[in-house]
Amino acid sequence: MPHLTNDQQTLYLAIAAGVALIGLLLALVLAFRLRKVRREYAILRGEGKDRDIFAAVSRGLRKVDAIDRRLDGVVATQEDAAKLGRFAVQKFGIVRYDAFEDMGGRMSFSAALLDDHGDGLVLTSINGRTETRTYAKEVRGLTSEFNLSDEEQSAISEATSVRPPQQPQTSASR
Repeated sequence: MPHLTNDQQTLYLAIAAGVALIGLLLALVLAFRLRKVRREYAILRGEGKDRDIFAAVSRGLRKVDAIDRRLDGVVATQEDAAKLGRFAVQKFGIVRYDAFEDMGGRMSFSAALLDDHGDGLVLTSINGRTETRTYAKEVRGLTSEFNLSDEEQSAISEATSVRPPQQPQTSASR
């Protein structure tokens, strides 16, 4: 081991003290930063209370899951209602006419009431001077096993024709 002079020993000692001082300052800066991060983390965690961010996110996720389940139920119910609605009366057509030449006022009628599949019935009422007769005929796929009159066929055609929707009248247009 070489022999160091007093000046060299002092220089090495000063360098070692400087490095130690820089290390101490760096350790203090890191300690303050760590303290700040721990404080922010404690705020996020809520210091163990149920008001921390993790508990809030967990509650939010549980609520979203519950809403998702309810929405799935609503969608399933709506789909069932739509399937059932296809069998409800959706199409209606009526034809008024004079069944007898000596009768006026177009008091006789044929009305077709059909679902989305073209199934339903045709009601026909024939008015005479002394009596009225009413008939109901089953319709399957826009046809019937019973003979249909021209007026009944017209009522079915009117029920299945595409018409633009009626605009509701406003008080200004009346």
